[in-house]
Amino acid sequence: MTEERYTSSRKWLARAERVIPGSHHLSGQALTTHARSPMYFERGRGCRITDVDGHEYIDYLMAFGAFLLGYADPEVDAAARKELEQGSLLSMNRPQHVLFAEALIERFASADMAVLLKTGSEATTAALRIARRATGRRRVARAGYHGWHDWSLPLDPSVPAGLDAQVLEFDSNDPHSLEALFGAHPGEIAAVILAPEMVLPPTREVFQAIQDTTHRHGALFVLDEVKTAFRTAPGSVQARLGLKPDLTTVSKGLSNGWPVAAVVGRRDVMSSAAGMHLSATYHGDTAAMAAALTTLRIVEERGVADHVWALGERLIDGLNAIVRELDVPAVSFGEPFPPMPFLKFNAPNPETNGALRTAFFEAMLVRGVLMHPRHMWFISYAHQAADIDTTLEHARGAMKVALEQCRAA
Repeated sequence: MTEERYTSSRKWLARAERVIPGSHHLSGQALTTHARSPMYFERGRGCRITDVDGHEYIDYLMAFGAFLLGYADPEVDAAARKELEQGSLLSMNRPQHVLFAEALIERFASADMAVLLKTGSEATTAALRIARRATGRRRVARAGYHGWHDWSLPLDPSVPAGLDAQVLEFDSNDPHSLEALFGAHPGEIAAVILAPEMVLPPTREVFQAIQDTTHRHGALFVLDEVKTAFRTAPGSVQARLGLKPDLTTVSKGLSNGWPVAAVVGRRDVMSSAAGMHLSATYHGDTAAMAAALTTLRIVEERGVADHVWALGERLIDGLNAIVRELDVPAVSFGEPFPPMPFLKFNAPNPETNGALRTAFFEAMLVRGVLMHPRHMWFISYAHQAADIDTTLEHARGAMKVALEQCRAA
């Protein structure tokens, strides 16, 4: 039985229920159910992760995209350890802060200055704060997930009332929805922030139309590349599509698991951040910056973006061949590009979709492949063609199991 695979994981879950709200520190949700998917993991190396019950998986979540090179990369971690030996967090500024900011700016044609932070949520929050000061406006428009801070969840009952009137949502695939927001709030919107995975298919025309609309109304365009930067040659979605956002947010793949983030942007906009309270105790940590500089070097020297793109295409094409062969109502695609693949069940009946999804992903776990049923996946440099082929072999078997279970129900 699947439940018997995860006995140690369930014991840790029971202990966590007593001391951690929601049982664990991530989303609080199991991949499928607490009993039928692993909740606790012990170690990771390369593209493989091992749960507390001793089961190893080819991992396609990679800590929600934080590991672009793979778990426990020896060069990256050695660079961070070397920095730790110097004292990675000192009382005042360090030359490494300037060197890191310069390295980031070199990689974005639209950037002249950088603000250094620790997490993606901090970066998106800081970007909008900078945009408000630069424009003198208060409202913002958003499309996509931008983190856990209050402004990103304006309708949640746990955040201050009224944020939904300040943080406006638009449909990135409907150009008229953004125009309508500007029409309803003339001269009031400071910035439009967009996560690239919200534009499907990711055509330059759609991105450019959003940016043009934003600029026409005197607002700033913020591209949230926390998830996408450095995964696509030549380094970012904006470089690939020829975009020049006013501000860009980066994190995740930037440092291969070490916590660091940044906002980069035009000098005239970023200058507004001078004197703004954006500092926090750990923003100056240089161990993560050393890890990031090493990650960036490896990404460029070894063609990491081309590697993860090719393997993402291989996985997407293989999954689509399987669903066509077995006549499964599903489609695999890049979200927005092949290095961030996903598989979506699209039967007309939602219950059928739910049953197929649960059965498929549980069967993949049993076969030693970890894929998230609700979140985009991430290909790392540690993944190889053989891993993709093994995954596809298991996917064919898991899809047959899912179909059989649904027909029997």
